[in-house]
Amino acid sequence: MHVAPMGPHVSDDLSEWTLKPFQSSTTFRNLHGRHRCVINVVDDALLLANAVLGNANDSPSLWTDGLGYVLDGSCHWYALSIKDWDITQPRAIATCLVCSTGSKRSFFGWNRAKHAVVELAILTSRIGLLESAYLESEIARLRVLIDKTAGERENIAFQLLVEHIQRHA
Repeated sequence: MHVAPMGPHVSDDLSEWTLKPFQSSTTFRNLHGRHRCVINVVDDALLLANAVLGNANDSPSLWTDGLGYVLDGSCHWYALSIKDWDITQPRAIATCLVCSTGSKRSFFGWNRAKHAVVELAILTSRIGLLESAYLESEIARLRVLIDKTAGERENIAFQLLVEHIQRHA
């Protein structure tokens, strides 16, 4: 199992998905080799933070009919089959079709603190590309949102990301 955050482009009717992994990534190697994956829709900021940090690969999950893994913490899932690749650029483009879907629970949504974790997770994934001073200013800006609206899981997620940035930036 390989858990990694990904922001797919999705058609309005949810039938066609486009994934854009970097060819240098584990995600690309897995997708290109297997031609399928499961996209888990989550509303848990801690699960997202752990995925960015590479700590979610041991998350409880269920193997789904040879299609891939559905995480216990997911709300909905979409099993995708890759029908076409464009690998002419460093960021490959995989055009996918939905072959199966399921729902585990309602999607609760994202409050300001969860959005702050999403933004910090994106910054964490780009540590090598960003200046330390910029990262610190963004941490301070996003911390305001955490202080106002975070629950326990958002606080833990934010702190994990901050500590990772401080160790590696």
